[in-house]
Amino acid sequence: MFCNLKFIVHEFVYTNIVKNVTISLPEGVLEALRLRADSERMSLNAWLRELLSREVQQESTNWSDTFLELSGRLSKPAPEWTWSRDETYAERLR
Repeated sequence: MFCNLKFIVHEFVYTNIVKNVTISLPEGVLEALRLRADSERMSLNAWLRELLSREVQQESTNWSDTFLELSGRLSKPAPEWTWSRDETYAERLR
């Protein structure tokens, strides 16, 4: 008798402490996520970890892009303007 086994090798190495998280999902959502992860030959845990990591990284990238874009719109100080520590902290020292 032959047995059809499926082995999936994941090349993910933890370099930091990993925390466990418990989430509650409706059965239909959980099944859809399992099928999606399986279609990409990943465990549900690995698939969710990758999805959430990308989401956080994308938000971080979007924030820095927005910051750089907005800071580029700021007017430049006049060439004769100079920075003075005393003027900068004068109000705080009163």
